[in-house]
Amino acid sequence: MSRPRLTLIVSNNLSCAEAGTDRGQSSWSNQFEPYRLKSEAPDLWSSYFRARFNSPREVALFCDVSFQTALNWWAAVTAPASHIALLMIMTDPEAPGFFHRQIGAAA
Repeated sequence: MSRPRLTLIVSNNLSCAEAGTDRGQSSWSNQFEPYRLKSEAPDLWSSYFRARFNSPREVALFCDVSFQTALNWWAAVTAPASHIALLMIMTDPEAPGFFHRQIGAAA
């Protein structure tokens, strides 16, 4: 027996003229291409870590990861997982602005 499926259909076109609705931004995915963000994430994180820390060893100690993992981030081989991203956002008030500037400069 198959389980029922939920299908979500999204339309970026505003179908009704309601007061106070703004058509300026249709969706975040139209402003930030998810594939592009995924492919550029290692470079973004590498530039962030280089701006905030003096060495991969500091990154490893702060993030509680292996030195090899920190080297991979430093060299833009891989990007950190979401829990590290949250750690950076929660501990560095400048982090969101840094990423906003970097993504804006690339656009």
